[in-house]
Amino acid sequence: MDGDVGFDPFNSTGDDAAKLYTMREAEVKHGQIAMLAVVGWPLSELLDKPIAFMFHLPAVLGHGDKVPSLMNGGLDIISPVYCDKV
Repeated sequence: MDGDVGFDPFNSTGDDAAKLYTMREAEVKHGQIAMLAVVGWPLSELLDKPIAFMFHLPAVLGHGDKVPSLMNGGLDIISPVYCDKV
């Protein structure tokens, strides 16, 4: 594999090339999800009220206009089946 110079300090892949490829693909996918989250989190805070107003729904932003999350609290107001609110 290109760029494989044997740097694996925790020996997570051993000598298995297929596992190395799988781990590389997982890293790329997680990186893409992180890039989407960097854009999506602030946009959800900025656009929640206008979109909720447009559809005549209550805004779900928490204290200080923050998105409900584990860090910000407020997950108790979000339905586990989010599409039921729409």
